Amino acid sequence: MAATPTEAEVKAPALSRAYGPTGAASAIEHISIPKPSDYLRLNDERAYHAAILRSLRAAGVKFLRYTILDAFNTIRCKAVPLQHAMASLPSRTQSKAGASVSPLDNPVSIAEVCFAGLPTHADVPVPSSNLSARNVLTLRPDFSSLRVLPYAPRTAMIMCTAHNQRTKELSPLCTRGLLERVLCTARERLGVEFSVGAELEFQLYHSELKDGTPQPVDATTFANSSTLNQLEDFISTLHDQLGEQDIPIELIHAESGAGQMEIVINYSSNAMGLADDVVLARETVTSVAKKYGMRALFLPKTSMVMAGNGLHLHFSFKSVGSSSSNAFPDPQQSSGISKKGGSFIEGILVHLPSLLSFTLPTNNSFRRMGPGCWTGSAVGWSTEDKEVPIRVCLDLSTGEASNVEFKLSDATANIYLEMAMILAAGMEGMVNEMELRSMVTDDTREPLPQTLQESIELLKKNESLLSVLGPELSQAYVAVRETESKIEKSLEEEVTDAFNKA
Repeated sequence: MAATPTEAEVKAPALSRAYGPTGAASAIEHISIPKPSDYLRLNDERAYHAAILRSLRAAGVKFLRYTILDAFNTIRCKAVPLQHAMASLPSRTQSKAGASVSPLDNPVSIAEVCFAGLPTHADVPVPSSNLSARNVLTLRPDFSSLRVLPYAPRTAMIMCTAHNQRTKELSPLCTRGLLERVLCTARERLGVEFSVGAELEFQLYHSELKDGTPQPVDATTFANSSTLNQLEDFISTLHDQLGEQDIPIELIHAESGAGQMEIVINYSSNAMGLADDVVLARETVTSVAKKYGMRALFLPKTSMVMAGNGLHLHFSFKSVGSSSSNAFPDPQQSSGISKKGGSFIEGILVHLPSLLSFTLPTNNSFRRMGPGCWTGSAVGWSTEDKEVPIRVCLDLSTGEASNVEFKLSDATANIYLEMAMILAAGMEGMVNEMELRSMVTDDTREPLPQTLQESIELLKKNESLLSVLGPELSQAYVAVRETESKIEKSLEEEVTDAFNKA
């Protein structure tokens, strides 16, 4: 007599009953797979990361350098051997369910104090920064920034954001993360996306001292052909290595100072990518200069009788979803600038004295500023005037306003932080529909701070900019910059220090 199915067998909807030769009931589960039209492959980041690692290995890369820029413009990084990361990949016989987390997710941590509590001259925490070595932050890589370094070809560098080790939240001390948040706010609240360009100036010195003093490689003047002829090998290699990192260069020329050059990085609608390019370009210039027996100095002022080294930034914007690539100009306005563009400039002008704490962040930075220095020394704007801090630039083809240049910036600034603060100031002007003041004249000049300490004092009273920074970064940044502002050095000592670190 055949066995009667059990109650459990009757209730099991996914099972069907079959009866073998002995008459015993057996349950067979039918496998149901999705139809081709319903199938969607899971987005497994571990698989992508594995492909990245294997591609890097095939390219001869041995080390993956996880990199951040601290609040005071010091590059801090740790190198993970690629072999170690590869060993963490799931094996061919290991199921995805049993695989560990991706070997590229947060393999590196750095002490919290390193992000905003250490001055540029020493790894000694500033007590009033309220930061210590008790906590660490993990580094989360941004794979859009991954580059193999042509001057260190066995190494790939990747820029990271810093996160709380326990909660995984973005750290308020992360300046790259701050720029991300500002750009996100621009898109979501204002409906605009920013484009940015950069002009990076530096001076080249012979590696060997003469009578104990660093010597520039030449003494030519602005846009002089002698520099391009003499340094063609250096320029060619620099151009090639920047190109290998997808950093497009628009222009290269001699500047006014001895041994001074400028590279113009292409205007980009990817503001974060432009900031990464500035960091990578600075590293590349330094490395290529060493290859040719020179040292590259980005020190803002190396001589009081010569032009200084700046990092001029250009800004424009477009409306999200618009077919127009630039909403900054408006030929119908008397200024040639759209109302929103005028409000952006006015927001920057309102906060300019405090913004210098971020864009001219060292005592040496203020040596570069003054009448006749082509930087501007008073609050104001004008069109195509190189003696004002905020300069509206005209398109060479159409003659229309194309972007606004922020001239009071140099390469001692953290590019993520200064861009975040400049954009936030301009966005405040947009949100409040501020009306752009008239162009600056001799009768309307409002002097700017003459020292770093003066600018910091104004920042401490600027609730708007401090709120953008947040309390943790505000306290640490002000504390460290105040400490640095009290260190007195002669210009000669500053040049020597920069030369020794180059």
